[in-house]
Amino acid sequence: MRIATLAVDLEERAPNPTPIRDALQALPGAGSVCVTVTTDEGVSGTGQSWFGRIAGGPRSLAAVVEHMLKPLVIGADLAQIRAIHEAMRREVEYAGVRGLASFGISAVDTALWDCLGRTHGVPCWQLWGGARQAIPAYAMVGWLNCDERELRSVCARAAEQGFRAVKIKVGSPTLEEDLRRVRWVREEVGESIGTMVDANQSLTVKEALRRGRAFAEAGCLWWEEPIPADDVDGYATLAASLPIAVACGENLYAPEDFARFLGRGAVDIVQPDLRRAGGPTALLSIGALSQAFGRPYASHAGEPAHINVMATLPNAMYVETGLLSPDSPFRLVDGAVPVPQGAGFSWQ
Repeated sequence: MRIATLAVDLEERAPNPTPIRDALQALPGAGSVCVTVTTDEGVSGTGQSWFGRIAGGPRSLAAVVEHMLKPLVIGADLAQIRAIHEAMRREVEYAGVRGLASFGISAVDTALWDCLGRTHGVPCWQLWGGARQAIPAYAMVGWLNCDERELRSVCARAAEQGFRAVKIKVGSPTLEEDLRRVRWVREEVGESIGTMVDANQSLTVKEALRRGRAFAEAGCLWWEEPIPADDVDGYATLAASLPIAVACGENLYAPEDFARFLGRGAVDIVQPDLRRAGGPTALLSIGALSQAFGRPYASHAGEPAHINVMATLPNAMYVETGLLSPDSPFRLVDGAVPVPQGAGFSWQ
């Protein structure tokens, strides 16, 4: 079965005038790119990459997919997805695999796996071999622009929906402000709901050590991305020195980047992002690496494709999502998300 067509659909939208914010940046949204591949037998699959910011991002990514990646995919054997993935990496190597190119590879790779799963009429985790039927979930709800009332309210709603852990943004000008945010959450939802803290690369190693010790004393579950994402030496220092687990990975690209961190003992909880890592093919490798090093795996974001990957990982720890809307395909059973049962990356 061969890939007959690849279509690139662009969605651009006006920035949100009141964007969410973390310690590094505001995230007004910018749109997305959807890739659809169709075989010569008429079966289709889709994959998407989106942007929290960078207004020109979707249009730029669409050009990468259309002009750099599409020629490699048309006519390729759908059963050879790993070969296609490697060919795409080789094609973009001259300009750089990381960055925008990886977003494009991810969208194409996701579409190919979705198509293969739909071809066989099974979820992709069944193609890869399942390891679990449900994955614990936490709600990323406490953005840094939330004041006390908003923070308390959104965390209370997460607890009411059945989440057993919430993540909040920190990286305020002072540690005292950060600890006050943690205290508000604990007062609102109680000690039985776990709390993670995320500083989004905003601190120095010295300050991350100081705040990490304070968050450990406060009982937080993990200390996420407190320093620049590529500072492997800094993360090795944090992981070796702090009593709290150090989580990172959402801004790393490709399995070899994770191998460097794991080999240095620079990460306690591995957190890949589907878009940056290069799609399900790369995530499967990163999951195997993290298991080999005895590290738990937690997703950045919670797309069905990523949940399918986590369904194959015995070391899958948490899937990330936000509050559940009435029309959300997510559902929680005892604080966990049942893995999707639909063909490819569909829910049902």
